[in-house]
Amino acid sequence: MKLKFTLLTLLICITRLTQAQDSLMIRKIYDEGLVNGQAYGNLHYLCKNIGQRISGSANAQKAVEWGKKVMESFGFDHVFLQEVMVPHWVRGAKEQAFIIDGTKRIPVHIAAFGMSVSTPKNGVTAEVIELHSLKQLDSLGESKLKGKIVFFNRPFDQRL
Repeated sequence: MKLKFTLLTLLICITRLTQAQDSLMIRKIYDEGLVNGQAYGNLHYLCKNIGQRISGSANAQKAVEWGKKVMESFGFDHVFLQEVMVPHWVRGAKEQAFIIDGTKRIPVHIAAFGMSVSTPKNGVTAEVIELHSLKQLDSLGESKLKGKIVFFNRPFDQRL
């Protein structure tokens, strides 16, 4: 019994010591990347020299080729590119939207998401219901929301 207890205590101590050493090594790698790394310089180059890198665009391909050269310059053992199917989306005509308040048309800025369903040619007109949470959405139920536009108005979480 004493032997089992001694072995169990020894195992727990070794495990904790190993975890502490792992945490220290991870912290050293993290600090090295922040203090001596080139991550922010690389990000600056991508944003300022290559520019926007929308999926399937010429700049996306330039970024891939640049990334390969950078990894080769770091002396990685083996760097290669693998062919993949990349969806390519081209924005159509600029969208326009308005809030209609009686006879007043108030223009609002909108942006389409790539590969999203398009709006019908004649647009969408419906009553707008302002909600502040998903809980509110659930409490209203489908019957009170059907045929309406739901607008989620929530404050931005500054921590994110």
